[in-house]
Amino acid sequence: MDFETDFVKKFSDSVSQKRTHQPGIKPIQLIPNQYTYGRMPFSETERGAFLHLLAGGFHSVSLPFSFSFLSIDCQMLLYTESGSGALTHAGITTPLTARQLLFFDCAQRFSIQSDSLPWRFKIFFLAGGQLPIYGKYLKSEKAPCFYLEDYSPIHGQLTRLLGMETEAGLCQLVQMNQLLTDILSPLYLSKNPADTVSQAAGTPSYLIELKDYFDHHYKKPFSLDACQEHYKISKYRICREFSRYFGEPPLHYRNKIRLEAAKELLLTTEQNVHEISSIVGFENVNHFIKLFKKTYGNTPNAFKQMVSEGQCASRSPAQ
Repeated sequence: MDFETDFVKKFSDSVSQKRTHQPGIKPIQLIPNQYTYGRMPFSETERGAFLHLLAGGFHSVSLPFSFSFLSIDCQMLLYTESGSGALTHAGITTPLTARQLLFFDCAQRFSIQSDSLPWRFKIFFLAGGQLPIYGKYLKSEKAPCFYLEDYSPIHGQLTRLLGMETEAGLCQLVQMNQLLTDILSPLYLSKNPADTVSQAAGTPSYLIELKDYFDHHYKKPFSLDACQEHYKISKYRICREFSRYFGEPPLHYRNKIRLEAAKELLLTTEQNVHEISSIVGFENVNHFIKLFKKTYGNTPNAFKQMVSEGQCASRSPAQ
């Protein structure tokens, strides 16, 4: 049975379905892209070793809806760009708010409903690979949601998943597997930070506070002199101890976070280099371009063009 047939079959004939059925809103609209794998040099069982997409797409919903489903043998990723919705399972409702990424095991009854409209979200149903392991260790009482910072590479990875060919060959399957692994691995590590916890146990509290400031307020002005005054600790000691515990000096770490944010803005928006430089906290655009090229090997514009051409090539009919 193909996924579309199974998806429609598992659409529950519930009260909420009947109450919210409206013209132009049907459950099948949740999966505008459905993926097939007919050009594989191996069996369907072997294909299952790869993480891969079953269906999904991007939505901008302006009408209210609530769809209930029976158990579906897959996992779901849902990222809310703006507006909001909710997912309910086992009597527990999880809000799906802006910048939250949901990872959910669909092998249980659940419902998805809109809340604040318009609700703009990306949704993917996936299978294969190590998904049962991710599902086991990311499981919680509420459906697990993760807030994505501006600099998170997951923004770009989700966008690239949307650009994958629906009739996938081996190269596309390998790319899907890599993208999905790169998305799920940091989610697992954020929920199971064994190494981080053991390291943090011996890390001075002021360094943990400083790193958290860089992670969440990297756009704001910062100076080592002000830091020295705030903590009453020599700026040279701050640099030395930050490097010892986090592998690089504080200003290098902050710039890394800002450049990651800039890279994602380049790949996911149409803002120009001057705008992006300002958004991520660089006052001098030439300094920003110099650091970007030193880090990624190309100027921001050249990097964006290279990635764009690479994506076009990966989606070309010739491949």
